[in-house]
Formats: sequence, C-alpha cells, structure tokens
Amino acid sequence: MKKIIYSLTLGLLTTLNAVGQIDPKTSIADVPKINVVGVGTVTAFPNAAQITIALKFIKPTLREALNENQKTAIEVLKIIKKYVSDTTEIKVSLISTDKSMRYDYTLKKEVFVGFESTQKIIFTLKNLTSMQDFTEEVLKTKIYEIEKVAYFHTDAANYIRQAQETAVSDAMETTQRLAKAGNIKLGKIIYMETTTSPTDAINKTVNSYNFQTFNKGMGGKGVSSSGQLIDYTVNVSMYTQID
Repeated sequence: MKKIIYSLTLGLLTTLNAVGQIDPKTSIADVPKINVVGVGTVTAFPNAAQITIALKFIKPTLREALNENQKTAIEVLKIIKKYVSDTTEIKVSLISTDKSMRYDYTLKKEVFVGFESTQKIIFTLKNLTSMQDFTEEVLKTKIYEIEKVAYFHTDAANYIRQAQETAVSDAMETTQRLAKAGNIKLGKIIYMETTTSPTDAINKTVNSYNFQTFNKGMGGKGVSSSGQLIDYTVNVSMYTQID
C-alpha cells in the first residue's frame, strides 16, 4: 500500500508526495502532470472594527496645548469605556509635542504659530450596532479626527479555512474535467500549495479613513456602521500526475 506523506510549514505550504509513485530522484517538474489553480471565496460582513482617534491641539503655550489634550483624552476614554468590556484593549499613545509653523507669503518665510500637542487612542468596537451612538458621542468632544476605522470579522480564520477547502474542491473538479476532456488518465495528487493561512486572517480588513471634525464641521470619507463585505479568497495550486 502506498503511503502519503503530508508536510506542513506554518500553515503556508502544504506538499503532498506519493512515496513509491514518483522516484525520489525525479523532480516534480519532470513528472507528466496537470497543473491547475483552484479558487475559493467566502464573503461576510464585518462584525467588529478597530478605531483610531487622533487628538491635535495648537495653543500659544505648550502647557495650554498639553492641558487641552489631556482634558479631551479623559473625555474620549470615558466614552470609549461605555462601549468596551475589556479596558485593557484600549491603547493610548504618549503625547507628542512640537512647534507648529506656517509659511507667510508676505514675509516669505516660516513663522511660528504655536505649540502643538498630538495623541492617538486606539480601541476595538466589537458591537457595530453601537457605531452610530459612539460616533455621535465622540463628535461632541474636541477630537481632531477619527483617523481610521478598520472593519474585520472575529471569525475570519474559519472563513479562510472554508475558502481553502472550497479552493481544493475547485482544483480537483477542474483537474477531473480537463482530464475527461483530454481523455487523460489521472494518477495521484503530487503537490498542493497555498500561500494563505488562517493566522493571516486578522489582517483582512476594509477601511474608512479621515473622518475629520474641524470646528465641528465634518469632512473626509466618513464612517459607516457596518463597513463593506469582506472577501476571503484563497488560491490553491495543485499538481496531479498523469498515468
């Protein structure tokens, strides 16, 4: 009985070799084979979002800029904690300070405007039905902008696995169909590869950027409550020996 050996490296590459089916000294490139690429896609609406809020203040003195920043950060954090069950997931950057300059076309040189204080607050909203309520509340504060909203699905790893299985089925169906059309007798699957891993699913997001709130006026692309559909697509390369 021929033994199948499965070799898996970090979930990224899966190679199947039929021992005894192919001479170990023979390269896969030299084996008569059908090479196809199967595609599997699973779509889902996101159910969570990572939100980045930016604070920025320019004041005549550094102390004024820092005080305004700290005061606003406290207000924003108070609002966020109403929507987040695990407060350890709230990330607050250190406050950065700098001098703010602008170019004066009359003087033809950079002139001092004031001292700048900036900070970012990042957290994950796991209930997107609360997005509108959260947005309305946070816009009442003096935040500079909702810099980014990265929508994702907490069950994305399973969607990738489903897409992988669909891709394998697609590759097998395509191989069999081509073999039938060409009157070719198929042997064993000798190679299979995918570069998509369930561990990478967390990086699959759809984003909104720059929901700005200058003087309570709103600009940029805006923030939606559910994002767009996320496509989890996997390609699987499969080689099948021709007998």
